Amino acid sequence: MIKRHSDEDLTRHHYDWTFGETRERVAPAFTTLRQMLLPRELPEAGSLPETAIISLLNEIEFDLMQNRVRVDFLDTLPARVAYRGILQLLDSPLEVNASSFKITHIDGCDSACESCFQLAHCSVAREVLGNEWRVAVEQAGINPSWSALFAQEEDD
Repeated sequence: MIKRHSDEDLTRHHYDWTFGETRERVAPAFTTLRQMLLPRELPEAGSLPETAIISLLNEIEFDLMQNRVRVDFLDTLPARVAYRGILQLLDSPLEVNASSFKITHIDGCDSACESCFQLAHCSVAREVLGNEWRVAVEQAGINPSWSALFAQEEDD
């Protein structure tokens, strides 16, 4: 017959069933992309030609991979939009992983399609917004958060 721990034994101690022995819980630590990329300073997108942005994105991607962070939208967006997305995400908090095997993926999606820098290029937004997707893209120039992102595109 299998011996079972009593309810008293189970409530007296904290058991982490995934690792067997009791482990001390540590509060998660956070950092930002900006901290990971230091001492690199990132210029505004409007001041760079397209080839320089592509080169800079490759360097940023390499630097972040060294910190176990993968930016999943870099290869799916035009370079200037991807770079502006990186600039927009510089100060967003990222959990610091203790595991040397875990990679943090950043897709740039915060589920707010109407204010997302990827809206014009996002198939999920097209599906979610349906016919309203085109209206949202047209309104993007009026939206204050979009105005800042796309102000330079009109000059390019």
